[in-house]
Amino acid sequence: MIVSALIGFVAGAILAVIAMSMISPRKEESHEPASRFTSKWSLDSLTNPRIVAEYLLDADIPQGARIVVKQCKDKDKLRGLNVRYNPNVRGCFAIGEDRAIVLAGPFKENVPAMITVEKSILLKLNDLFDNYWNEGVTPRNL
Repeated sequence: MIVSALIGFVAGAILAVIAMSMISPRKEESHEPASRFTSKWSLDSLTNPRIVAEYLLDADIPQGARIVVKQCKDKDKLRGLNVRYNPNVRGCFAIGEDRAIVLAGPFKENVPAMITVEKSILLKLNDLFDNYWNEGVTPRNL
């Protein structure tokens, strides 16, 4: 009789816990946003940076970066870097292995930008960079 009462008590407790978990509202899982807007960004946050600049005005370009540019304010900043010129470039962005910085204007420090880790956007930007790079030419005067 004591064993039956104990089994009944344990079974009742289990059923009560299951019922409460089904009735009580669940907490939403908090997910980090895949993108964020900022005016403070840095190319140093990118590994293996690849840069597309319709208008490159003023930014510190890390060594080892690959750059496709349409126009550049100061060509001396590009000297010694891996650069290709492409007159068809549209937009300004920089991509790394796990994130991208998409600028809302010319490639310049403190220009508002969106930083994203969204995989589908990274893939599209990487394809766009590759197309611009493959169609670009190496400038002779650098």
